[in-house]
Amino acid sequence: MSGNHIQLITDGTAYLPVSRLREMNIISLPIVAESGGRHFMYDQQTFEHVGLLSQMREAREPVRIVGPSVDDFHAVFERTLYRTNKMLVILSSSHLSPVMRNARVAARDFMGRCDITILDSQTLSVGLGLLIEQAGALLAQGETSQVEIVKQIRGMIPRIYVVMISHTLDYIYRSGKLSAMQSILGAMLKIHPFLVIEDGDIVPHEKSRKPERALDKLVEFASEFTRIQHLLIFQSGAEPTDEALLLKGRLEQIIHNRDFPIIAYDPILASHIGPEGLGMVIYEGLWH
Repeated sequence: MSGNHIQLITDGTAYLPVSRLREMNIISLPIVAESGGRHFMYDQQTFEHVGLLSQMREAREPVRIVGPSVDDFHAVFERTLYRTNKMLVILSSSHLSPVMRNARVAARDFMGRCDITILDSQTLSVGLGLLIEQAGALLAQGETSQVEIVKQIRGMIPRIYVVMISHTLDYIYRSGKLSAMQSILGAMLKIHPFLVIEDGDIVPHEKSRKPERALDKLVEFASEFTRIQHLLIFQSGAEPTDEALLLKGRLEQIIHNRDFPIIAYDPILASHIGPEGLGMVIYEGLWH
């Protein structure tokens, strides 16, 4: 006999400590990326994305997100059904990978047997982690209405901002965010695009001819906020790059008494911006 508590499910880009995921009983399905004939797995326990980023720098191979697959989601839903018939699945943006679509396809087999709500976070990484943690906190506080939890999570989504720059155009072109002509001209002019995630998709906003001007755009973007609750820097490697440290130093000059962690970005982001990117996730919380 299945219970009626709500099981939270997410994907491996959700940036949240493993201890916190366990404490909140959140199921996280690893992201699986394929590049150059090799598979790389990523979640908060398996950090194969660093190897992926390294390979991308050397071989410039395309990156394809192949998991969690329909079968992976199906297996998790089947196992969860033994414990409960209510599942809330919060996943990385449907515009950036097939993960969301795979979950929806898998959920079709369970219609009528259980209540599976699938929510598009329109973000990834730290943004997704913040949403899944808030959902877990609401459950821990005794909130039992999926409708109410989804309403609160949806209210957070517009206050999560993801901005980035990239020093290469080939991956952005492959992901369809630039036309062939834009890519050719951009490469000729050595363009460093400033990109923003809007409504879950990566949109080029401005193009700088110099890398330091592209970095200025990130600093200018952060300086427009007056009530940042979280700010995290993501970059293309395990050890902080000079550019990431420069960004951190400049942010510390305008936003005081705040720590800015630096992490390597996940395979989904890598598949779009390539191995030479730098960016930030900003969460502007509600202040009463």
